[in-house]
Amino acid sequence: MMRSAANRLFCLALLLMVVPVAACGTPVIRSLSTAEPGAGEVFTVSLAVEGMTLGGVVETLPDGYTFAGTDHPDDRVLVRGQRVAFAVTNETSITYSVQAPASGSGDIIGTWEDFIAESHGEIPPSRVAVDGIDVPGAGDPSPADARAGSPCTALIAVAGLLLVAYRGGRR
Repeated sequence: MMRSAANRLFCLALLLMVVPVAACGTPVIRSLSTAEPGAGEVFTVSLAVEGMTLGGVVETLPDGYTFAGTDHPDDRVLVRGQRVAFAVTNETSITYSVQAPASGSGDIIGTWEDFIAESHGEIPPSRVAVDGIDVPGAGDPSPADARAGSPCTALIAVAGLLLVAYRGGRR
């Protein structure tokens, strides 16, 4: 009888760790037409949006890079300096253009918010460098910051340790 209660407790603990891990998927994925534009070149940024009925995406461009337009409806786009916000209503993709400066590099970063699912998150950064010349700036993350994992990584690790510990005790 005790074995059955322990099994139920273990399954419940594993379920509580696996469900958040499954929910950590990013519903917005960014791709660039090029990560090494020429000086003054206009390149395309595409956002693939998965399963978001109503929400928003905010993209932040590196210093010197300029928003150059979008095919998204004008009444659902807001540009303020280096930030570009898109209202999302059942879209599966958003495409916009960026003009590169004469020189410089940086990360395009973004966040998303799904109002229906009441969830939000970050879009992984995309590095851009004019003519492939990557110039570290004051705002660039340190190598230690770049290695830091997401909270999902920690949940996966804990779930794996519990599974190993449980299996090890059954021998």
